Amino acid sequence: MTAVQEQVAAAAGALARQQARVDALVSTAVAGDGWTARLSAADRARLVGQGHFPAYAAELDWTPREVAGHLRDSALVFTERVYRVRREERPVLPDFVTDAPERLAGYRATAPVQLVEQLRAAQAALFEAVASVPPAELTRAGVHEVDGPVTLADLLAFLPDHQRDHAEQLAALLGR
Repeated sequence: MTAVQEQVAAAAGALARQQARVDALVSTAVAGDGWTARLSAADRARLVGQGHFPAYAAELDWTPREVAGHLRDSALVFTERVYRVRREERPVLPDFVTDAPERLAGYRATAPVQLVEQLRAAQAALFEAVASVPPAELTRAGVHEVDGPVTLADLLAFLPDHQRDHAEQLAALLGR
């Protein structure tokens, strides 16, 4: 296996591990009384400097329900981005406003079991999109409307870390 092939395999493997972790934590939250838990001040202070949270600190105000909704939507958004970058020549990728009030209200309005099922389906599609990226396409790029150029390699590097950040958030929310 070449180094480039290993890069795709490593990204897919890391994504799968973090998705499994998220699934276990979300399942715990929905099965118990953790669906509406809030971070303690100490956990918030610890997480705010990690991963992508310095730029998205408002996400730390979310409950497990809102984290599950966000991960469902982000899986859908990033699946589309991967496929668009693979199919189109330098597509413009719209911004994903994670804390839009109507988006958060939608998470709260969706039945927990339905939200978890939708999350699982979206996560499976995201994994398939990542795992199916041919190594020769890692340099293909799109242009994010706010952040500028982004390659498939950039997306594959970001996705497992994003899942890990929210898995850490869920674990803190659930006292794990």
